[in-house]
Amino acid sequence: MTDGPDKPGISDGSGDAPDFRNQRRSARGLPVLNSDGEPLLGGPGTRVRLFEELGGRENVEKVVDRFYDRIDVDPKLRPIFPANMVVGRFRQKMFLEEWLGGEPRYTTEIGPWQLRRRHAPFRVSENGAARWIGHMEGALRDCGATEELASEIAALLRPVALRMVNTSDSA
Repeated sequence: MTDGPDKPGISDGSGDAPDFRNQRRSARGLPVLNSDGEPLLGGPGTRVRLFEELGGRENVEKVVDRFYDRIDVDPKLRPIFPANMVVGRFRQKMFLEEWLGGEPRYTTEIGPWQLRRRHAPFRVSENGAARWIGHMEGALRDCGATEELASEIAALLRPVALRMVNTSDSA
């Protein structure tokens, strides 16, 4: 995730950020979209369950901290992250909480997701996305998630990570 300023309410038209203006405020857990803009895996109810099984905000924050610790020592992924990852950690915590069905702090404080636009400055390959998922799944397990829970969350995050791919592995 980049550390640059965002413009709330402005979409890049890629379909990454759902339009919240016409949705009820009580809706929790944002949809994962496929390339057609249709919900893909695990609707909001599924992810609320996962958020609760994971242990809520406190454990989500532990998972993200562990994930960034893993990234910090990964020689292939570390170079595509900003030198100072403090802001990225903070934003990832808010994003993952909201994505899993917790409070919508990310969209409230930062604005629409616009994930592809935010990751565009970084070279993300399929192998990099797979490594990202591996570190996230490992962080989930490191923080007490069962094998089943870690695998289910990773399976839901996999299409999100793959949507960030913007370069080939041979480039």
